Amino acid sequence: MSANVGLSAIVGCAFWFLANSSWAAAEELEHQRAKVVEPPVAPATLTAQQLENPIAPQGPLDSGLSLFVRNGCGACHSLRGTEAHGTIGPDLSHLGSRKAIGAGILPNTEEAIALFIARPDLLKPGVKMPAFDMLPQAEIQTIARYLKALQ
Repeated sequence: MSANVGLSAIVGCAFWFLANSSWAAAEELEHQRAKVVEPPVAPATLTAQQLENPIAPQGPLDSGLSLFVRNGCGACHSLRGTEAHGTIGPDLSHLGSRKAIGAGILPNTEEAIALFIARPDLLKPGVKMPAFDMLPQAEIQTIARYLKALQ
């Protein structure tokens, strides 16, 4: 009888430990998910190639490039002459010169680019690009204006 009580106590302690450690692990995982990590934004510098043949407009639209990079777009898309070197999504270096966007499903307008940035899944089912509708509309418009200006 005392062996069963001892075994029950050990098993009970083991279950208590597992339950409490998995609760703590779940709480830690939830805490990690809630963290927002801002990627560092390096200052833009012009290379000799960019000075000879710039692909992007200079001036007020430059904020579109900084928003593009800061919001992680460059992790999937590339823009020649910038720090955006992604390979998962299409190269957007000359997006403004295309007749259509989204593999030909939308006209290449600033409005269509903004809609695609906000909710690509609604416009092109099966697209791998995540929705960025959590961004302020003004930022989406600035990025869209910048991309439309790329020739």
